[in-house]
Amino acid sequence: MARKIAQRLAIFAVCLLGSSLLVFLITAALPGNVAQVMLGTDATPEAVARLSAELGLDRPWPVRYFEWLGHMLVGDFGTSPLSHEPVMGLIGPRLAVTGWLVGLGIVVAILISLPLGMFAAMRRRHLSGFVVNAAAQVGMAIPAFFGGIILCLVFAVWLRWLPANGYVALTDDPPGWAAHLVLPVLTLALVQSAVLIRYVRNAFIEVLHEDYLRTARAVGWTEFGALLRHGVRNASISLVTVVALQLASAIVGAIVIEQVFNLPGVGTLLLSNVSTRDLVVVQGTVMFLVLAVLLINALVDIAYVLIDPRQKSGVRG
Repeated sequence: MARKIAQRLAIFAVCLLGSSLLVFLITAALPGNVAQVMLGTDATPEAVARLSAELGLDRPWPVRYFEWLGHMLVGDFGTSPLSHEPVMGLIGPRLAVTGWLVGLGIVVAILISLPLGMFAAMRRRHLSGFVVNAAAQVGMAIPAFFGGIILCLVFAVWLRWLPANGYVALTDDPPGWAAHLVLPVLTLALVQSAVLIRYVRNAFIEVLHEDYLRTARAVGWTEFGALLRHGVRNASISLVTVVALQLASAIVGAIVIEQVFNLPGVGTLLLSNVSTRDLVVVQGTVMFLVLAVLLINALVDIAYVLIDPRQKSGVRG
């Protein structure tokens, strides 16, 4: 088991290195020059070239990449040439907003998808199970921004139950914080639960055909009781991986939802600095998100090794 965990940690390190190179090359290839943005459109080419040299933008990209990578390995994601603030200082205050949105969205998505997925599996030959499955398929086809606009239109504009946008810190106003997060969290949860319902349904359908479940039914357990008692743990092995993949997807989806509801999160920071060509902040923010996604996947891989008894014993399925 220790060897398998070490292998997954090695994969994490390789993926992180490859992702950093890809992020650097893509952002370096973007049109525009931060020196031009800082000096304005009336700046002379000589002034732009002089400032570019001061910022180190005229050096070969391998030199800039390894310097950036070295700083990042010690927790320094760079300093914005426009605001002169460290990238982590810009990300820090916004991290709580994105963290609450993603964390609560995934929790609500699990609470929605687990019972509905079990129900769809148990009632797969009935109309009710077909309706749940069809609703999940429709939900997968609806973009997050469109779902957010619909929820905002209904609950904020028509019914006036909830605020349409903005954010209030939890420490400042707990009821206001909860009210401002209901619609964004629900939007993210509905998008993610539409995918999770299908996976939960398929996982439990496989469990329903296992011999141990038929044995439990033969000794007097109801189908629901046997599934709840014996099926959840076995289905969780594959569901852990799916939930982790959806968590990574939720981090990306949060960028869109933050724009719809005007939340001051990490995604808003990223998009605002793309428009100003502050590539240092863009690179640092993207790498922070990549690091979060890769770390989640690595932890899930390790959890998979710990949960699956075949991985512990070295038996291959």
